[in-house]
Amino acid sequence: MQKKQKSKMMLSVLAGAALFGSMMAGSAMAQTEPLVFVHGYSGSTSNFNTMVSRFTSDGYPSAKLYRFGYNSLYYSNKSSAEQLRNFVNSVRSQNASVPVSIVAHSNGGLVSRWYRVKLGGTSAMSRFVTLGTPHRGTTSAYACFSAACFEMRPGSSFLNDLAGQGCDRSLWSSNDGVISPATNAQCGTSVQTASVSHTALLSDASVYTQLRQQLR
Repeated sequence: MQKKQKSKMMLSVLAGAALFGSMMAGSAMAQTEPLVFVHGYSGSTSNFNTMVSRFTSDGYPSAKLYRFGYNSLYYSNKSSAEQLRNFVNSVRSQNASVPVSIVAHSNGGLVSRWYRVKLGGTSAMSRFVTLGTPHRGTTSAYACFSAACFEMRPGSSFLNDLAGQGCDRSLWSSNDGVISPATNAQCGTSVQTASVSHTALLSDASVYTQLRQQLR
């Protein structure tokens, strides 16, 4: 009798575990929209190597992960936003026209916001998460002199034209070191990360976990 009860209990535990596993798998599968990664000023698509590796290790389809590259030293954010629009249109054409989610680091968030607000990008996007983006400008942009740098400066005509629009989710660090003041990286629903540097926002494991939460 006791053996039968133990067997029933074991079957119940196994069934519960299988159900939980199925629920977790279903949750992971639900987050398979195309993701577009947008790097920051003077950056490159390789900036996302660690992050993309984590996505694929966690089961995200590698064919759904796209990286947008642009020349921030030469083009203005407005011009780069037009290139982003074309890139997203191409990604969507390969994925039954479903909306994409965008993960943008630093100045890449401003490029993405211009696309959302001025070029019709909102309807093409699901989630939009920024990492250390100078949403209200950064004083460090006074140290460089390209068009994109001018647009990153506090009070620039570019930022004034955006007028606080186009944000969704933002992750920011009090120890950013590039975005000054650090709180200028807040926009939309903001979440503070661990006290990591500007570039570490791309590689820190805890930031990655927060990013995945914000993409839901």
